[in-house]
Amino acid sequence: MELFSKVPGVYFARYNQGIINTDIGIRGFAAEGSTPHAKLLIDGIPANLHNGYSEMDQLFPANIDSVQVFKGNSDPRYGLHNVAGNYTINTRTDLAREVELTYGSFNAKEVQAYAGEQTGNLQHSYFIGYREADGYRDNEQLEKISASGRWFYDFSDDTRIGFIARVAEYDADAAGYLSREEARKHPTRSADYARLDGGDKQTQSFSLHFDHAFSDQLDWSVKSYFNHYERERWVRYSEASDLQNRYDDQDHYGVISTLNWQVHPDWEIQWGVDAERQDVIEQRFGTVGFQRQRDSSAVGRDYDYRFVSYGSYLQVSHMPVDWLAWNVALRGDRIRGEFTSTDSAGQQEQRNIYDFGTIVQPKANLFLYPTDDVTLFVNVGRSFQHPLGSAAYTTGNTSARDVSLNDGWEAGVKWRLFDALQLRASYWEQKASDEFVMVDGVPRNVGETLREGIDLGFDWDLTEKLTLWGNIAGVDTEIQADGANKGNELRSIPDYTASLGLSYLILPELTWRVHLDSQSGSYVNEENIGGQYGHYNLVNTSLDYLTDWGNINLQVNNLFNEYYEYVYDLGAANTVDTIHSPGNGINASVSVAYHF
Repeated sequence: MELFSKVPGVYFARYNQGIINTDIGIRGFAAEGSTPHAKLLIDGIPANLHNGYSEMDQLFPANIDSVQVFKGNSDPRYGLHNVAGNYTINTRTDLAREVELTYGSFNAKEVQAYAGEQTGNLQHSYFIGYREADGYRDNEQLEKISASGRWFYDFSDDTRIGFIARVAEYDADAAGYLSREEARKHPTRSADYARLDGGDKQTQSFSLHFDHAFSDQLDWSVKSYFNHYERERWVRYSEASDLQNRYDDQDHYGVISTLNWQVHPDWEIQWGVDAERQDVIEQRFGTVGFQRQRDSSAVGRDYDYRFVSYGSYLQVSHMPVDWLAWNVALRGDRIRGEFTSTDSAGQQEQRNIYDFGTIVQPKANLFLYPTDDVTLFVNVGRSFQHPLGSAAYTTGNTSARDVSLNDGWEAGVKWRLFDALQLRASYWEQKASDEFVMVDGVPRNVGETLREGIDLGFDWDLTEKLTLWGNIAGVDTEIQADGANKGNELRSIPDYTASLGLSYLILPELTWRVHLDSQSGSYVNEENIGGQYGHYNLVNTSLDYLTDWGNINLQVNNLFNEYYEYVYDLGAANTVDTIHSPGNGINASVSVAYHF
């Protein structure tokens, strides 16, 4: 996930709580998941849980080929969770063989192995990774394993079929939360009441891919998939609370079809259709001695629901002259489903999903190329945010609730001043009609909201040996709905985030890198009381030595041992009761990669 720190405007919430460890945010939406807002795709396959949280722990870094971030409302390809944009991770397909071994601080041990082969018309690749570590804080042991395979067969130059399989397990204890004072004095400690915190999760993903070119002008791609997510967590937030067992079992089935038609050298039409069904069991129980209780005070949730989404879009692209290109698109989505809740006495309540109708989303992009070195761009679009979990269903009037519509626009420039220096800058706004914010897993409305910001970035090859890159993004958020919080900022969103990187070729075989990540603090509630938390300036550095058989890497993270933390407010409205999770102190690792 740290790979995303190089992208302007991407910021982090580092919970460091076992299987709930880190998540990312863009465009003024909270990284902690209080407002799910970005769709994650791995090899083109959705990888979000029902509640919108991204599931990246199924991957290891040595199996990642590229990371892409699309920010804004103007991408018509996706509907569900595509509120502020999407993240795409592509796994490796290259023909290579390598094994990488890592040993680091906190008794961290890791092995990663990749093999990519070509056998006739069959391209196949395999990956396995294993990691175990004790953790910076007490009670933070983890064990993680992931294995995957890809098989793609070319029947001809025009037709290809493929299958991707990936399974992963993640088992981790959690250090829990501390008071503000103890977190600063003893950041490596775990509270005694949290000694039972931890959990495990399993992920399975299987997908079929089919690509066919009917002609040089017309091609079709279709993907079908099955994702299984199973998560069990034991958590106690404070000494006053009880140990809670949280269990999720989710099966996601889906299909994605895309047809591209080059009608004319200057005109292109793209038509996409997608559908997904989610079968979800969501449970939260109080416990005594790791045994679930079913009395009225112990059953927090016992839900079983079906959630179905399907949508389609049509996009027209045109480049009438060399200095101008544009595209417009119209997307529509519909949501269906049913819900069952079981109380402590075993009584069941049936609910129907709200009828949101067809959610229509127009989108447009304009590109101007006044010179070969300058690109000006403008985009506008609409996306939607729907209520999640039990909040999406009702026993009453199914027309009584609507989705929150998010309308946004952006204008910017990409400018190559000279061959060695590239600049990027943009200004954007996004307004939500009736935003949902998750509080303890249950969405509530904060009403109309406004987000606006700037993204700035550069890449500069100062010399043949020295490269400098950096980015900074500023964000301003505001609750605009009438009420006590009108004019306040949304919680858990930093005012700015920035990264600065340096790469220096000391010798032809030796490269030194330094990376600074900076993030401002933010309020932990919509009332904006109790102060701001989460500010940090973290410096990481590394040395890479290239050999004729592979690579040796020395990595030091948080070089200056700066204290930083994730903070959550447990307090009721207009009260503050913060709990604190310190981040990792200085730590180091050595990795040896062998290519054969």
